Amino acid sequence: MKALVKTGKGRESVKLLDIPIPEPKADEVLIKVMACGICGTDVHIMNDAYAHTIPVTLGHEFTGTVVKAGEAVTELKVGDQVVALSAQRSCGSCKYCQMGDYVHCTKKQSIGIDLGGGMAEYIVTTAQRTFKVPDSFVGRDILAITEPLACCVRAVLEKSRIHAGDVVLVAGPGVIGLLCMQLAKLCGAFVIVTGTPVDAERLKLAKSLGADVVNDDPARVLELVTKYAPYGADYVIECSGAAPSLCSALECVRKEGSLTQVGMYGKNVEIPMDTIVRKELKVTAGFSQAMSTWELALKLIGQNVLALEELVSVRMPLEQWEQAFDLFDKKTENKIFLIP
Repeated sequence: MKALVKTGKGRESVKLLDIPIPEPKADEVLIKVMACGICGTDVHIMNDAYAHTIPVTLGHEFTGTVVKAGEAVTELKVGDQVVALSAQRSCGSCKYCQMGDYVHCTKKQSIGIDLGGGMAEYIVTTAQRTFKVPDSFVGRDILAITEPLACCVRAVLEKSRIHAGDVVLVAGPGVIGLLCMQLAKLCGAFVIVTGTPVDAERLKLAKSLGADVVNDDPARVLELVTKYAPYGADYVIECSGAAPSLCSALECVRKEGSLTQVGMYGKNVEIPMDTIVRKELKVTAGFSQAMSTWELALKLIGQNVLALEELVSVRMPLEQWEQAFDLFDKKTENKIFLIP
């Protein structure tokens, strides 16, 4: 089968290879991949800025159809369309595994990082951490966006405590920011989405999807926030993974307000810690997902309360992966799907 594999160090080691189709173990299923999204983590792995195992097939945002099931699998069958939790293997006995927070297990192995990923024609997953998609979405590749949605559900609905009437600033109008914006709106918040001039089209999309106010001038963020929230935003959800945006976020959140960090930086950044202390801010973060997150994300998808298809702007054959990653690096597109 065709698979996009990181074989060594650096981006130049990523190659489209012909490798054997994996054979599912007793508790696994073999999935024919319909689509796999490109994520910033994939880029960090390509650039050796995120710990991973070599060699590894990239990609963890995927959906596909079960074509073979191991003898111990009972909940899934051939023909089911599925999505899968990223952390596929873990110790099963630590505090975090017992809570379903597999991402924090020190022995976890994740799709596209330690285990073969979705940028391939086929992938094997553990059946217990693989989920059938809602019936109304069967046959649609848009469900490859479930994994990033689950990350946003973790950050906004599980880690934050947003209430109706809160003013929420979402920094960064990429796909993660647009999903977080929609979730904050579901909580009843007044949401401001901010970016830079390069984000003009994404900000238009944010407005069309329900953002109350959008802004493309970083110098005007504080002015804009205080127009609607004189003391500052109740919540800032930082999705850009850019250090200047983090500093702006801390400036814009009110005293005793909250910051939820979602964007990954891929490097160490300076944080004005005195601002956090003086404002007595509550700081939390959302990283990856838990079992509970996937259940909630799939429930929201099934209820059709989120705009998802609008967030995918490009679908390209897996063979064109280099052009797809170049597009991703330019940050002019929304979600990009690779189609095996």
